[in-house]
Amino acid sequence: MYVIIAGGGIIGTHIASLLTDEGHEVVVLEQSEAAQKNIRSRLDVKTIGGNAATPKILKEAEVERADLVLAVTNNDETNMITCFMAKEMGAVTTAARIRNPDYSGYFIAPAKSASAPRKIVRPKSLGIDVFINPEAEAATEIMDVLSSFYSTPVENFANGLVQIREFKIEGEALAGKKLGEINFPKPCVIVAIIHKGEIITTSNEVILSEGDSLHLVASSEYMPELGKLFSQPKRPARKVVIFGGSRIGILTASGLQKRGVKVKIIESDAARSQEMTTLLEKVDILLGDGTDRNFLIEQGVPSADAFVATSETDELNILCALLAKTLGVPRVMVVLSKPGYIPLAEAIGIDVAAVHTILTANKITRFVLHGGVVSTALLEGQQLEAIEFVTSSQAPIANKRISDLDFPKEATIGAIVRNETIIIPPYESEILPGDHVIIITTLPVIHTIEKLFM
Repeated sequence: MYVIIAGGGIIGTHIASLLTDEGHEVVVLEQSEAAQKNIRSRLDVKTIGGNAATPKILKEAEVERADLVLAVTNNDETNMITCFMAKEMGAVTTAARIRNPDYSGYFIAPAKSASAPRKIVRPKSLGIDVFINPEAEAATEIMDVLSSFYSTPVENFANGLVQIREFKIEGEALAGKKLGEINFPKPCVIVAIIHKGEIITTSNEVILSEGDSLHLVASSEYMPELGKLFSQPKRPARKVVIFGGSRIGILTASGLQKRGVKVKIIESDAARSQEMTTLLEKVDILLGDGTDRNFLIEQGVPSADAFVATSETDELNILCALLAKTLGVPRVMVVLSKPGYIPLAEAIGIDVAAVHTILTANKITRFVLHGGVVSTALLEGQQLEAIEFVTSSQAPIANKRISDLDFPKEATIGAIVRNETIIIPPYESEILPGDHVIIITTLPVIHTIEKLFM
């Protein structure tokens, strides 16, 4: 695919890296010379300097042959105009980063008379196929984790029949054991083992260590029972403390409050704190320092079910979350902008790091679709991608047994779903036309796997 990315900031650069790893042709449009230089030093992509919301720059980027245009600058209006111009000039699909939710809805224009029809202005009327709101994606992930029994995100496939979830090795029950010695109570497939941040070969002879994590594929009905092997389920959070009155913090607080959760927000800026009192009427707004241990104790943080750090400073979020962890809060989450901080967050015991660049890229992968793909998800800081293919009758993989396939060693078939029947593990199965096949793979071999389903 030929992809144009408008905006060479953190999100734009991150997405460009992901797409080039997958083998797509990418060009980045960016006004800042410093940002262009940074991109070229890190990635083998073409950059064009200038305003992406102008026909001249889009024409220079050959927008008429673009399969996808991603407008991810920091300005909503620029992104909207870029998509509109790109669509008018021939781009197939457009996606815009839009932070203001007022832009992403429908608008009904007033009628000229009582009997005249009213015009409805839809997002697609503006040339935008997909709206991307990184802050809303992060808030949704936080709320989903806090509403579940486990402190890790879950990915759903085959209309929710199959799930992929990461579980950590904690305590002596599993640490020191060989993988083959673990008696899993329900059928599942281990598709990745993570040791000290690195993916290691999955085999029965692997000895698990404290802090390792496993990515499991299983039927969604069996996942809770499998999870009990690794940790006791936690009750959904009913009392949550949020540090930082960022847009993500406000969206999370508002969403949790609507779910009946008691929420407090700690904000160090007086003006921002005052502004939030008008936005969040039923949320306690506390003016104070999230790094002040005594202040946190006074405000009841140790008795909270969860602590979420959502300020706009990664380092501050990690520091405050670590302090909350030492105070005994059972679930601690942070919002980060830099994926490079994920290993640090995990090393100090933070349960979940919601990285909105990754969440944005995760959503975009659903629109950079491969042949026969109906769903995708990025795993383990984007080292892996889980892809759900639908097998066509003409696909080279159709009517063949998995054991007979020349399948890349970097990829694993986690499950087959056939007419809502789940086949896990699928190793000796034959793949039939119409089967949904869920594959977990490293990014460089995705195109090799695609060819099996085309």
